[in-house]
Amino acid sequence: MEQSWENADAQGMQRLAGQILSYYTDIFGADCIPEPLYFSENRTYLVQGADGVPRAVLRLSHPHYHTREELEAELVWLHRLRQDTPLVVREPVAAKDGLCIHEAYDTDGAVYYGTVFSYLTGITLEQIAGEKQEPWFERIGEVTAALHTHVRGWSGSRTLRRFRWDYENTLGERAIWGDWRRTPGLTSADRAVLERAHGVIGCRLAGYGMTEENYGLIHSDLRGANLLTENGTLKLLDFDDSGYGWYIQDLAGSLSFRETEPDVPRLIEAWLAGYGRKARLDRKDLDMIPTFIMMRRMQLTAWVASRRGCDAVRGVGEDFVEGTLTLARRYLG
Repeated sequence: MEQSWENADAQGMQRLAGQILSYYTDIFGADCIPEPLYFSENRTYLVQGADGVPRAVLRLSHPHYHTREELEAELVWLHRLRQDTPLVVREPVAAKDGLCIHEAYDTDGAVYYGTVFSYLTGITLEQIAGEKQEPWFERIGEVTAALHTHVRGWSGSRTLRRFRWDYENTLGERAIWGDWRRTPGLTSADRAVLERAHGVIGCRLAGYGMTEENYGLIHSDLRGANLLTENGTLKLLDFDDSGYGWYIQDLAGSLSFRETEPDVPRLIEAWLAGYGRKARLDRKDLDMIPTFIMMRRMQLTAWVASRRGCDAVRGVGEDFVEGTLTLARRYLG
């Protein structure tokens, strides 16, 4: 499988998922198969039997995105959240051998890691009409505060091997999601605007600093596609990008791909109202909201440019980059 992850043979990927699922025949039955569900940073499959009933969700991880140790650290946090909080998150499912992470091998001997999670019912927040999402953003703020409160009270949260979503890893030379400068179609004037925004973001982050109060383990991608809703309950999915960052980054993450929409100020107010019921934000935290939204949008612009084959990117309009520029001019103004 010499092709890129985005262009990899779908049948070949499904065979790898089948290798992972073979560890679970005693749990789900020999007739269960992995059906493609979603392709983004990873390839996700719905595990279902011949009766069509969902049994679980299988995630085949990008071979160069996380090490096994990083994947195990993610499962440690999920376990603690299920043990210590009432938050609804997917449960990693152990196979008969007691392991939750297993290896699959392609025809060239390359190693892929697969993880099986419990199946959760509900519809994603992004399937709900935009004008009906404001109450849900209040709930997002509340559960985000619960996440942050848990992290602050759990000493083990400081030693997990996970991404660090600092300035360099988000927008700098080591940017995990790619360099925004490589976005196709940018003119020299466009680059100048974004370079100015880039510089201002760096200065403001330096002034904000990293402290135990504002920086720690975060989900980092609590957007609508990663949130299930059911009977008033919000369920949190996809901790694959969880890592160390500024807590207010989780607000920016919830506004992913919609930063320029007119209802964003109301969504922010709703999020802050929910957050305030569980945790406290200082004025200096609130003052940084525009900076983190701008940083997230530039990060997403790089992500979209470097991952054209992903399902999430197919839904991004051609005006996305122009929206980034509009947001940057507003931010600089």
